[in-house]
Amino acid sequence: MKRWKVSSWLGVLLFSCNAHAVVNSINAQTYNPSTSDRFVILEDGFRSEWPKTARFYFGMNYNFVSEPFVALNNAGTAKLGNIIDNIQTVDTFLGIKLSNNFAVFVAAPIHFVTFPVVPLSSEYQTGSVTTFGDLKFMGKIRLTDDASNTSIALIPEIHLATGDTYNFVSDASTYIALRAALERQFADWTLVVNLGYASAMNSFYINPPEFPVAVDYRKRLIAGVGGFLPFNQEWGMNFELQSISMIPFSPSISPNDAYLGFRYGSPDGLAITAGAAVGHIGGPQGQDFRAIAGIRYTLFEKQELAPKPLSK
Repeated sequence: MKRWKVSSWLGVLLFSCNAHAVVNSINAQTYNPSTSDRFVILEDGFRSEWPKTARFYFGMNYNFVSEPFVALNNAGTAKLGNIIDNIQTVDTFLGIKLSNNFAVFVAAPIHFVTFPVVPLSSEYQTGSVTTFGDLKFMGKIRLTDDASNTSIALIPEIHLATGDTYNFVSDASTYIALRAALERQFADWTLVVNLGYASAMNSFYINPPEFPVAVDYRKRLIAGVGGFLPFNQEWGMNFELQSISMIPFSPSISPNDAYLGFRYGSPDGLAITAGAAVGHIGGPQGQDFRAIAGIRYTLFEKQELAPKPLSK
């Protein structure tokens, strides 16, 4: 009986994997929230908080993006209309620091997708829907020591295809990425740079015949640069620019975000961010406008229990 049950489960799993492998969908919500308490889109270098030592992380982001998925003309140079009018997403993440320079995070999004009242094609949806997105697991490994003004971290990331492929909020396959983050603290501001590669083998969508331009998100080069400028101990401003370039490169399909926002941070680990980003700087497939608001809370260990820095 046990063998029969195990065989049945394996059969169902194999069938599910094979069935899933033929599904093609893109995740039109390309915003991947940062776990940083200073930055919103880009990941930081996981700098040391000495003499405070972080233990647990919590974050929640809300973002509204308009025109995240559009139909293009044959040449891929102009928009013919919206496939999705807008997406509102609430992302929640939890993290735990397992050692002085290593932490793991898990995040889950809920999407509120709004389609046009009159769809461009009978194959496209209409109305609004609330649905789940792809589940995210991420690690952050700092390679530099506590005393360095320049923090460098490697960030492996996996998204499981738990989202809704019918409503374009899933990559329909496992998303695997590796990024490097560099964070440099100057006297008056902080610089951050991200560079990475991501792959999701089924993140591909072929439009109906009247809109022949396919959307290929299977291989992506992710690059970004940003800065944080503190006004005082609590308030600051950050600018972030991120580009997602598809491989092979397509000038018509290159989602981008140029973000400007403000941050409030309290000494006890609370941070609140709010700002807006513009797209369409890398092609007509890029989103038009994005508004982002977020809250972060970092739970610190007691200072007298915190380990000493690795170096001085």
